[in-house]
Amino acid sequence: MDSKISNKPLYIFKVICIWILAAAFFAPLLLVLLNSFKTKGEIMTSAIALPTSFHLDNFAAILSESNFVTSFLCSLFVVAATTSLTVLVSAMAGYSLAKWKNKIAGILMIVIMATLFVPFQVYMVAMIVVVKNLGLTGNIFGLILVYIALGMPVPIFLCRSYAVGMSKEIEEAAIIDGCSKWTMFLRIVLPLMKPILATVAVLNALWVWGEFLVAFLVYGNAKPMTLPLSQRYFYGTYSNQWNLILTNFLISSIPIVLFYVVMQKHIVKGITAGAVKG
Repeated sequence: MDSKISNKPLYIFKVICIWILAAAFFAPLLLVLLNSFKTKGEIMTSAIALPTSFHLDNFAAILSESNFVTSFLCSLFVVAATTSLTVLVSAMAGYSLAKWKNKIAGILMIVIMATLFVPFQVYMVAMIVVVKNLGLTGNIFGLILVYIALGMPVPIFLCRSYAVGMSKEIEEAAIIDGCSKWTMFLRIVLPLMKPILATVAVLNALWVWGEFLVAFLVYGNAKPMTLPLSQRYFYGTYSNQWNLILTNFLISSIPIVLFYVVMQKHIVKGITAGAVKG
């Protein structure tokens, strides 16, 4: 009983710290939400004040623009293609590295993970030169390939760590039943890796949906643009349309937030499973 009483101040302190951190993270989102219902004049007067009335003209202006619809569909296609291919390739690579009992496999894994410690700015120029020489600049498929390449190390690490703990007996039974290695991988291994693959899909989709720098360097001004690229046209040399900028941010965030809410249980489950094994 005494220990509970003595630990109560510490517990209260932890709760207060958690609420302060939560408020610090939520404050920018609250400002975006509030200012998306304001006019430009109200935002310039005070960005932190409550709106005098909820203006829906900002939402109508964004949704009525044809560029938003095409940009939304373009981003949706890029995310779907990148995530699907990343999940498939990382599953194949991670499973192969986990089952390949060789020093070369260990060296390959070290090389793959070492790329995470190299800042993007170090190889950014070299990447652009290579992509340009391959004729992939200004090409939506070139952008997808670059996204897959840049986002591959962590998914491979997670899939490999998960595959290390998979039962060999199931695979051996499948081979005895006459399954080829490809059939065994598609019908047995992939379903067993579902938790970690769901995690990979969520993390990759969250990154690609809001990514700007790589899209700007590789895709440039090509049409149709992704959502992050299209948002820069609300910025002017002498004035910025903050009411439309923040409204665009809010609308663009809704799909990926809903996707995260639906899939969030898989993130913790998959990362925990992949981190403990191997």
